Amino acid sequence: MKKNILIIERNTETAFYYEKTLRSDGYEIQQVTSDIELMKYEFIIPDVFIIGSRFLNLNAVEICQHLRANPKTKSIPIVIVSGILEIEALASHCAATAFIEKPFIPDKFRATIRQCLYDDVT
Repeated sequence: MKKNILIIERNTETAFYYEKTLRSDGYEIQQVTSDIELMKYEFIIPDVFIIGSRFLNLNAVEICQHLRANPKTKSIPIVIVSGILEIEALASHCAATAFIEKPFIPDKFRATIRQCLYDDVT
């Protein structure tokens, strides 16, 4: 059974890049491009969340906190991808599983996702 990844990313070009990188590893990919869409939970519960840029109402840390507060998503690994270094420290406070600094090396990105999916790091 293929693992399912939900990409939460406002920038469609960035989301497409993440999707292209991860599809080559055989993952099923879903995308959410707005925080409003995320709050409605109109998606299949994934095996891992990837949270990208700031949204209209929430930032990556607030989205992470929201996912951790929901019983349906609280134990799912969360990877925050950001070019803002301060978010790495904040990511640990919201119990993100991993932080990837932009720009990143695709192989490291893919390895981090694999680790979250298969090494039970949560």
